[in-house]
Amino acid sequence: MGILFWGGALIAVVIIGWLVIRAIRRRITNPPTEAMGFGFSLKQMEAMYKNGELTEEEYKALKRRKAEQAARAAEKFLATPNRKASNFKKR
Repeated sequence: MGILFWGGALIAVVIIGWLVIRAIRRRITNPPTEAMGFGFSLKQMEAMYKNGELTEEEYKALKRRKAEQAARAAEKFLATPNRKASNFKKR
């Protein structure tokens, strides 16, 4: 009876550990949209502009902000240790 209890406890610990690791990996690879600023893609913003939901000034400001965020993310990505420059094509 003791073996069944401890075997079940071990299986439960393994499953819980796997779920925690999976959640951490998902969080690292897909950060929440709040952390990235705003959750609109460029196509969505363009559609909003065409539908009149955004003014031209708002559209340009959001587009510029999105480009700045992408540039910062690229800089951060390229600054990570052990990054091989050979992964990127030179122009």
